[in-house]
Amino acid sequence: MREPHELITAYLNDTLTEAEQAELATWLKANPENLKAFVEANLFEQEIRRAVRGQVQREAADTFIEPEKPSNWQLWLRSFWPKWETFGATAISVALIGVIIWLNRPEVVSSLAQVTRTHSVQVPAQMEAFKIGQRLGPGRLTLVAGVMEITLRNGATLVFEGPGELELLSEMRALLHSGQAVVRVTERAKGFRLETAGAQVVDLSTEFGVKCGPGGVTDVQVFDGKVVASAAGASTGFPHELTAGKATRFIPDQPAPTDIAYRPERFVRRLPADKPIELDGKGSPLFNATRIEQVVIPRLDKSLTIDGDLLDWNGAESFRVARENSSGEFVEGRLCYDNEYLYVGAHIGDPAPMRNVVDPATDGELGWRGGGLQIRLSTDPTMGWPVDANGPVYYQFRRLPPDTAQLTRATSDRLAHLTLWYFAPAAQPCLHIAFGMDLHGGVVNPKGFQGAFHKDPDGRGYTLEYAIPWKVLKAANVPQPGDTLAMSWTAHWSDQGGRLWRGQLVELRNASEPVRIHTWERAATWGRAVYR
Repeated sequence: MREPHELITAYLNDTLTEAEQAELATWLKANPENLKAFVEANLFEQEIRRAVRGQVQREAADTFIEPEKPSNWQLWLRSFWPKWETFGATAISVALIGVIIWLNRPEVVSSLAQVTRTHSVQVPAQMEAFKIGQRLGPGRLTLVAGVMEITLRNGATLVFEGPGELELLSEMRALLHSGQAVVRVTERAKGFRLETAGAQVVDLSTEFGVKCGPGGVTDVQVFDGKVVASAAGASTGFPHELTAGKATRFIPDQPAPTDIAYRPERFVRRLPADKPIELDGKGSPLFNATRIEQVVIPRLDKSLTIDGDLLDWNGAESFRVARENSSGEFVEGRLCYDNEYLYVGAHIGDPAPMRNVVDPATDGELGWRGGGLQIRLSTDPTMGWPVDANGPVYYQFRRLPPDTAQLTRATSDRLAHLTLWYFAPAAQPCLHIAFGMDLHGGVVNPKGFQGAFHKDPDGRGYTLEYAIPWKVLKAANVPQPGDTLAMSWTAHWSDQGGRLWRGQLVELRNASEPVRIHTWERAATWGRAVYR
């Protein structure tokens, strides 16, 4: 095997053979310091050649973590290329080292960034809200919903969209634990690295988006310029260069990514200038007082025709609730069932109806963000009401360790979370189902379900109608007359573009539970569904 510095030199000169590429890839994955050295070599080579030769050569394959003094690799690079020891090269070297030392002063490191814009931002009830102008140091940022723009001190911006968690590590590095982020960098921030559990992406003076989904599955999409991305934790594989208009997916423990469709609407790149209508001092768009605690679900003698028309829903009780301080936003819902299906019907008042652009092929678990309906329900009569099951976040924020029995209940397949929405670009009714309070086993548009939507003539609302097989809901048995099971409804509204979430209405909720607990974190908050 050739020496590492020989492999790097060959890489910079585009003379690596296939065997040498494999050697270099193995060496890069062996130690984080190797990755650091490789990037230092790339970035340093790029700056020198731009200054001395006036052209850009091959660029970085991973991030640049600033040293406080020249590293052995930088010293080696200077000695290897004598022509670098010109006045211009020396001046650049001294300037770079000086900037690095200055940026690592304790008083500078303590403030990495500040919040520059927000839109419909909601944080966990246990946390203080983010404010525009707020300075941010190293640490985690958690959003339940909404979008926040963060400007780093080097000029780079991150548009972070919830639900998710973003950890600022330095001004040149961040870790996206979950959620989505769009990164735009300046020349000063070239080499910025955004990591997830499934990948790491190095920016080469460009704009790109990253989504960290369930299980660490990571999607990378480049809007402008190019990036170098590689699988995290893989023992083999080589960094992949992505250019504008391309997108790819990394799956943990799989070194080779898979190309996916480029969808510009998947990410929020710029926050709108107008103030969201729900953040006008009239209350939180996340929480509302409970007005309906119980719904009766009748059994049908014959199946319904799923066409978006609820006129044939004879005998099904309905409930109607309007969202306070809104512009014609309301929910009118009803339910019924037979031996094969759970039927869901709803008329929803919405100033921007059926405009959802969340793609079920890539972001099914986020369908609610563009407007739609979520239903959470228990299909197990033995769990009773209220259901004693909590999600990971419930324990995390209260610093309570769940015991074995609690974990068993929390991961039960008999607890289902349904998201129903209309994917406008394809005129397609969609359904996403996840199970347990840990939201595992998510499926999109499962076989056997039926759905239909119909827009109101005045364009201020829509009707939805669904038939969802009990077997798709993993129900052990069809509910029987007299069963009382847990269930909740949440209607979501979006902006005119069908992309930015702007509020919700939660009903069919246990009135004895505190309002400021989310239905997705605690099943005891769900209301009663009485089957008749």
